[in-house]
Amino acid sequence: MLKITEPKKVLCIHDLSGVGRCSLAVILPVLSVMGIQPVALPTVMLSTHTGGFGAPARLDGCAYGEAALEHYRELGLSFDCIYTGYLGGEAQAALAEKAFDLWPSAYKVVDPVMGDNGRAYTTVTPAFIDRMRQLCRRADLILPNATEAGLLLEKPLPDPLDEAGAQALADELAAALAPNVVVTGLQLDKYIACAGAGRERFVVKKLHIARNFPGTGDLYGAVLIGSLIQGNALSAAADNAAEFVALAIQKTPYDQDTRFGVWFEPLLPRL
Repeated sequence: MLKITEPKKVLCIHDLSGVGRCSLAVILPVLSVMGIQPVALPTVMLSTHTGGFGAPARLDGCAYGEAALEHYRELGLSFDCIYTGYLGGEAQAALAEKAFDLWPSAYKVVDPVMGDNGRAYTTVTPAFIDRMRQLCRRADLILPNATEAGLLLEKPLPDPLDEAGAQALADELAAALAPNVVVTGLQLDKYIACAGAGRERFVVKKLHIARNFPGTGDLYGAVLIGSLIQGNALSAAADNAAEFVALAIQKTPYDQDTRFGVWFEPLLPRL
C-alpha cells in the first residue's frame, strides 16, 4: 500500500493585502502547489499594498495573532518552518519571537521587511531596527534586500556595488547575524542580483530585469523556502527562486499596471 505522508507545515507570519500580488496572497498558493501546507498568521490586513494605491484600509492583527498562537499550541500543532515577513511594530516582532519560543525546532526564516530603494519605511524606528536585528540573530536564514542589509549593519552600501562587494555584504551579514543569508535586490550595473553566504556558500546570481514590481521579494522567498523544504540545497533553492521570479516578470504583459504585481499564477504548475 502506498504510504501518504503528511505535508510539511510552514507558519507564515506576514501581512495580507486584498489588492496587489504580495505577501500572503503570493506565499500561500506558491507553498501549496509545492506540496507544503502553509498556515497563515496575518500581522496586518490591508485593502491594498502600500505601493501606489494611496492610504489603504488597515486592520492590525496582533491580538488575533496572539490568540492564534495559543490555539495552535493547545492543539499540539508542530511547524517545520516559521517564515516571518512584515511586522508592523515591536509588538508584532514580539509575536514572531513568541512563535520561535513555542516551536524552537522549526527552521526559522526572517525576511526583515523595513525598507526598499535605499530608504527605510516611514514607520521604521531605530528601536524597531534593533528589534529586527535581534530577531535575525534567532533565525536560520535571513532574506534582506539591499536596503535592509544596510539598515541591519548600520552602514551605507557602496555605490556602485560590484560582485565582490555583494558577496562581502552577504558574508558580513552571515558573520554578524544569521548562519545563512541571501541578500536580494542588489543593483550590479544593468543586473539585479542576489548574493548568499553562510554554511553553504554560493556565487552571486545575476538577472537582467527591466521592470520593477511589488511582491517579487515575497514570491522569491516563498519559492526559495518551498525548494529548501523539498530537499534542495540553499544554492539550488536560490537559483530556483530567481529563475521563477524572472520568468514571472517576463510573462507579465508590458501594458500591465505594475502596481498589481507579476502574473505568477499561470506558472504555478512549474513548481
